[in-house]
Amino acid sequence: MGFLSYLGHRHQVQALALVPPGFHPRPAPLPVQQRYVDSRPWEPVMGVVTHPWEPLQVGFHRERRLARALHESLKTFRPHVVILVLSRIAWLLPHVQGIPTVVDFVDSLALNMRMRARMEPWLAPLWLWEASRLAVWDRQVLKRAGTGVAVAERDRAAIVGTQAQLCSKLKVIPLGISVPSQPLRTPSPTPTLLTTGNLGYFPTVQGIRWFAHHVWPRLRKAYPKLRWIVAGARPSRRLQGLAKVGVELICEPDDLTPWRQQATLAIAPLFAGSGTPIKVLEAMAWALPVVTTPHAAQGLDALPPGALLQAQKPAEWYEAVATLLDSPQHAQEQATLAYHWVQSRHHLPQVTEAFEHLLLSLANHG
Repeated sequence: MGFLSYLGHRHQVQALALVPPGFHPRPAPLPVQQRYVDSRPWEPVMGVVTHPWEPLQVGFHRERRLARALHESLKTFRPHVVILVLSRIAWLLPHVQGIPTVVDFVDSLALNMRMRARMEPWLAPLWLWEASRLAVWDRQVLKRAGTGVAVAERDRAAIVGTQAQLCSKLKVIPLGISVPSQPLRTPSPTPTLLTTGNLGYFPTVQGIRWFAHHVWPRLRKAYPKLRWIVAGARPSRRLQGLAKVGVELICEPDDLTPWRQQATLAIAPLFAGSGTPIKVLEAMAWALPVVTTPHAAQGLDALPPGALLQAQKPAEWYEAVATLLDSPQHAQEQATLAYHWVQSRHHLPQVTEAFEHLLLSLANHG
């Protein structure tokens, strides 16, 4: 939405999106034109059955009505550049021949699946099979597209793999977020941990449950007044038992600002996933000190030393959190360093300008 809002006031933009059953999309920002295609329940199954050689992620998003809507839009809107968001939509590439096209991979779905296989060994054969097919698919897509973009070097390397000739076609444009010019925080006098994000996303759910079992009991014993707030959208049923261990679950908050303002520090126990951990960026943008895993930190390019505490094992997590709770000065120095890094690298206006420059370059040479 951030990119659309910025580009929509400088260019004519039309957004075409597939809407899953039961999902109610937010309106696109004005003056962006918008068109939604409702997914029919049987279409994902048909996509998988009729294209068994493709990754499941692609088959699930093969909708003939989406292709027809795209053809209609191309006839009436006549874009200079087409952006396909996520490689699972790149089956539409043959439908936009002759128009410069950017595939926004965002992250590496193949890497995501490989990491998930490590966390769910009982389903590992399925995730590894899907990961291998996604890796092949992504490289084929990159060869056919005008160019591609990803949010982090880790994902760029995973997508390109051993095919070094593709490096020049895949650009890294950092994830853009809104960064307050001066985050006005009023931390609660009660020490408070904060975890935010999509509470239905597997890496988030798995990480929260792991922390609740392996680290939280020891922290509660050492800091009896300590609070842990978990706030986000679409909470998984697997998180319903958090209240029994003293965790405050905030479901579907309209605004996370109040929780970020009062928190002492943010924790992001992420052991899987890909791309850039947006929950970490958002915490840093609010000048919150953060503890996360080395895996999550790999998605943060050019992060200066001292801007983040990393922990893997339960004892490391306890020590990292305790360090920030016991040393407010240390926590403040870390948060300040991280805030300036986010502001310089991930602030939405400058990231969008870089993306706009790429689009204009393609349009001018198309």
